[in-house]
Amino acid sequence: MRARLSVSLVALLYAALMTACGGGSPGLRAGPMPEGGSFSGVWYSPQYGEMHMVQNGATVIGKFAKEEKTGRVQGSVDGDLMRFEWTQKRELIVGRPNDAKGHGYFRLNYDEAEKAWKIDGRWGIDDSETNGGPWTAIRARNRRPDLDGEHGSSGDSGGSSDESSDDSDNSSSGSDDLSDL
Repeated sequence: MRARLSVSLVALLYAALMTACGGGSPGLRAGPMPEGGSFSGVWYSPQYGEMHMVQNGATVIGKFAKEEKTGRVQGSVDGDLMRFEWTQKRELIVGRPNDAKGHGYFRLNYDEAEKAWKIDGRWGIDDSETNGGPWTAIRARNRRPDLDGEHGSSGDSGGSSDESSDDSDNSSSGSDDLSDL
């Protein structure tokens, strides 16, 4: 009886530790990519500011910046799901940056009501995809990603982008104003 109780306690403790440590997202499965969908674009995230991402086949690279935080994402796409690694530099005191890294995932969807592409996901620290918090964003309609220049430019580098085909040219002035979405 005592041996069974010990085994049960060890199994319960192990399960609790694996849950607390993140351990990825075992229930997360890719769905079909929405028609016309791509992770390429300039995205606005309430958590991480302006993000520039370029998808080439099943590979995505990108960068993000908000206030004192700058970082990069790199991942692979399977259907509507992008699993990625992120790195971030946060410099609260000039010349003394703090580096962090981890994993995460984005799921791409098209919001018919808002006529906008959105990503919903989570980020995690180190090997976890989920133990950090939410990471959401909405794609700008008339901006192309620029992985080489400064955030806020409406540059044309970085490859193709499946942005909305709106005939008007509303290039952003680089402000945080969401009116160019």
